[in-house]
Amino acid sequence: MRSYCREIILLILLLLSLVIAGCSDSTDLGDDYGYIRGHITLANTPIESVATQSSVEKSKNNIKGLRGSTQKNNYVADEIIVSFSKSADIKKILKKYRLSVKKSIKRLGTKTLIGVGERDINALIKELNNEPEVAYAELNRIVSIMGIGVNDPDYSNQQWNYSAISLPKAWEISTGSTEVTVAVIDTGIDLDHPDLQGQLDLENSINILNSDPEKGIIDTNSDDDNGHGTHVAGIIGATTNNQEGIAGINWKVSIIPIKVLDYYGNGSIDNIAAGIEWAVDHGVDMINLSVGGDFDSQILKDAIDYAHDKEVTVIAASGNDGEEDYLRYPAAYENTIAVGSIDSSLDLSKFSNYGLELDFVAPGGGIYSTVPNGNYYDKYTDTSSSGYYAIFSGTSMATPHVTGVAALLLAQARAEGNNLTPEQLKEELRLTAQDLGDKGRDDQFGYGLINAHAALADARITKAKVFTGEEIDYLNYQIKLKSDIINVSENGTYELKNNDEGNYYVYCWIDLDQEGEEGYNKIDKGDYFAKTSSLLGSGNNTNLELNLITEADFKELKVID
Repeated sequence: MRSYCREIILLILLLLSLVIAGCSDSTDLGDDYGYIRGHITLANTPIESVATQSSVEKSKNNIKGLRGSTQKNNYVADEIIVSFSKSADIKKILKKYRLSVKKSIKRLGTKTLIGVGERDINALIKELNNEPEVAYAELNRIVSIMGIGVNDPDYSNQQWNYSAISLPKAWEISTGSTEVTVAVIDTGIDLDHPDLQGQLDLENSINILNSDPEKGIIDTNSDDDNGHGTHVAGIIGATTNNQEGIAGINWKVSIIPIKVLDYYGNGSIDNIAAGIEWAVDHGVDMINLSVGGDFDSQILKDAIDYAHDKEVTVIAASGNDGEEDYLRYPAAYENTIAVGSIDSSLDLSKFSNYGLELDFVAPGGGIYSTVPNGNYYDKYTDTSSSGYYAIFSGTSMATPHVTGVAALLLAQARAEGNNLTPEQLKEELRLTAQDLGDKGRDDQFGYGLINAHAALADARITKAKVFTGEEIDYLNYQIKLKSDIINVSENGTYELKNNDEGNYYVYCWIDLDQEGEEGYNKIDKGDYFAKTSSLLGSGNNTNLELNLITEADFKELKVID
């Protein structure tokens, strides 16, 4: 009986040891499997500092946040957007329904009609959609803002978000170019802000709210009366190394202010579409849309598709409802890059929407940037600010991080005599992102957190080599191969076969030196590198994070057969 009990106890202890071993990074699958497999991701540089309260006072007294909406409906009450067929007798239809044209968007073939009056607007839209000469009719929906060596004084103690995406290291490769043009379609931009001087393209600026390009009415005063658009613009390209305020992601860039949202941060779908059309027709390379609406809209989708067809990259905010399986429009459209938000702990921000359409995440909680001179309050961080800089939070703030890095990529490509399409830009960001959450793409984080340095260095995950080895010469720092060398897949997985018998370290490495350069074919400073903390044999799962080697005293390693 005692012997039987002893066997039971030993069996329980064995089972407990297996459970405990399963919690480690490396999981033993048994020797009979004959391989080592796992997942690899590129890690960003450690976050150097988080925004402090040193230059902003934490107080709620007499401070307003971003101005809230006073809009009762989610559409413009007296307006209908209609797209007519080319053969339509428009005058006849207008007379029949007692409507008139307020404005037209030529490229999209749409007209905004007014004169609904006391009639049921939804019933009227249904009647119009039954007309053979009408392609579609819809409500003019409302969209809103999605915001709840550098010598710039606030860079080091306020802009944690830049180290989170490895931006300081990326600046060693490119700081941008004025040949890259970005449209900020928003509440406008403070045209006199001291930290945006030299970065704004005012010749192509427009205030859509007071303009009708089809009638030749152009208001170029796109000044910001809200603060949101100026904050977005500062992230993309605040003037850098001017001993003023903050650093922008792009030290050199051309930003076109396009005002489509009012004092409260609201705007109609037809004005958003008109702003996109204006941006595309005036030669922009990419569009930042830190705005969003609740409903699908044909005119907005057509505008996004028009931009995409002209090879203009559109980056949009996922939304601030904190909801699963729900992205606001236009981020939900296929031809946008949809961006969610993370905080300084690399966790998904509580407010960030996520779902199947999400592409990337970027810092969006507690972001310090430019604003028109005034007083501001950020609810998410419970922080008050005054002056020309403020902390805002939202997917609105995450989106310009992706726009800014995309602009750096395009500037680098053009400096080398190349160009990048929207698909190519997205692919570069995808293959160099830091995987967060579940392994591979997931709905909360998309493809992951953008990595500016890896993107500009072209350190794609598919360039990563995985192998097992033994460090045999400690004087010459050589690694003796104990397996084949294989490439990592696009989704970060690998499977090592043909391993020598025994236990060895697992290595992963991206060589960023080119053939003919001194560090080529050696693991040295400037490469991405990872190594398991313990020896492993066949039948194990192990996941690794590739980190950029930055230590000046790192001893280079050479791999030998």
